[in-house]
Amino acid sequence: MSWRRRWQTLRMFRPLIGRVPASHMLYLWRQLRFEKPHRFAGQVRINTGFPPWPSQALDRFCAAVAARRRVPYSAYLAVTSECPYSCRHCSYAGRSTATMGHEALLDVVGQIKALGASTLGFTGGEPLLREDLEDLIAAARPEMATIVFTTGATLDARRAERLAAAGVTCVTIGLESADPAEHDRVRGVAGSFAQAQAGGEACRTAGVYLAVSTVGFRQKIVSGDLERIYELAGAWGAGELRVLTPIATGGIAGSGESMLTDTERRALVDFHIRRNSEHTGPAVASFARLESDDLFGCGAGYHHLFIDATGEVCPCDLTPLSFGNATVEPLADIWARMGKCFDLPRRGCLMGRLAGLIDAGEPLPLPRERSEQITPPRVINEPLPEGYRRLMRT
Repeated sequence: MSWRRRWQTLRMFRPLIGRVPASHMLYLWRQLRFEKPHRFAGQVRINTGFPPWPSQALDRFCAAVAARRRVPYSAYLAVTSECPYSCRHCSYAGRSTATMGHEALLDVVGQIKALGASTLGFTGGEPLLREDLEDLIAAARPEMATIVFTTGATLDARRAERLAAAGVTCVTIGLESADPAEHDRVRGVAGSFAQAQAGGEACRTAGVYLAVSTVGFRQKIVSGDLERIYELAGAWGAGELRVLTPIATGGIAGSGESMLTDTERRALVDFHIRRNSEHTGPAVASFARLESDDLFGCGAGYHHLFIDATGEVCPCDLTPLSFGNATVEPLADIWARMGKCFDLPRRGCLMGRLAGLIDAGEPLPLPRERSEQITPPRVINEPLPEGYRRLMRT
């Protein structure tokens, strides 16, 4: 990244100057060289891990960071359990098919906002199957940036215009392969690739910021498909490619062989750094880097939470442990109770430690009592991820 871009991006975090340790600001300055900030519709974006600047959502994020408060910087809400596709690795697999109604979802959005979240992701299932999705997006604004995680199913020009009118911050379309036939095979429906591509075009036409997301399975790394997906995301006009790290949960619960080795995770980190050093093409947000011990680690239950379509509150969308139901008791009470298990961020993915303790086919999420039982406590004096180690200094 050029010095001009790094300086411009650091301006995003100007509210932190003098309120967090100088070593943390220096650390942030150094890490920005591995990102690709870019402008869209008058705002600067690093990746979907941060709200765009300027925005009330970023102001709220910076205020929470400066106060060192345990706040869910990001919260994901499943607004439906239904989906027209049948991907084997779906992280929502195994959960109840029930779904909250309109008023209950609006209430949960309000509770998430009151908790202090700065980014709200709408997921599922397929969130576009809800006709009231735009109402939920509007209810989240302006304090929270909003992301719709979709397969692209039913995303046409009219729906993209509705999303734009509601003020959505980003639409992220999942892509299983750059090869249409392979993508359709994984989705289980012929024509799903063409629908995703049409959805991307609809977003661009409507002026909606587009991201593409894929799971970084080892075969994508070895075959070069990940590189081809990146090129395709650029051709679709996406501002960002999100690369998720495979976790043995949901449809692949108990499948330990799907987890990446340290060498394979390093390959995703290198991909993030290399592509972000290029002057053209989408920004890359690889979770193998962003959630590494060198950066922010695992914030499940500390700066992130997930609420499924029935209201069950979990540390993250990949960790099917319930600590209560937001339709039964206040979310603030559940979040406070979770703090007993998640008082600080962790090094290493929490679900990576727990994957072997959840049996394939077991109903998800696990009930509260068992969830609390199997959640490992942080080891006394366990080192924090580097970004938090510097932030927590007094």
